[in-house]
Amino acid sequence: MDFFEALERLGFRLAQDRPSRGSQAFVSQRNAYLTYWIHVYDDGSALFTWEFAVTDYLLRLGIQLGSSERLNLFMFPVEDDRGVQEAGWLAGAMDRADARLRSVDFTSPEAMA
Repeated sequence: MDFFEALERLGFRLAQDRPSRGSQAFVSQRNAYLTYWIHVYDDGSALFTWEFAVTDYLLRLGIQLGSSERLNLFMFPVEDDRGVQEAGWLAGAMDRADARLRSVDFTSPEAMA
């Protein structure tokens, strides 16, 4: 399967096309709070990242984070996942992001690693 076919099959749509910079950005809204991004470069590489609207999520649960400034409080990885434009690599990057997010447990922070 072609990489761009995989993007479509995995729910990504074109968000930004920057031919002068040799890149395109695709987005997939996984749920109301979680967004996956994939940046595709002309050199055959790709960068996967995600953002989670943590303030909006916690407010839904009746929990306030800081001043509840919704525009600037997102969780995201310290390091993005960079690889080649292959469907298998993208599926693995998404699996790693899902596993990282599932590992968050506010009631047992000492168990998180």
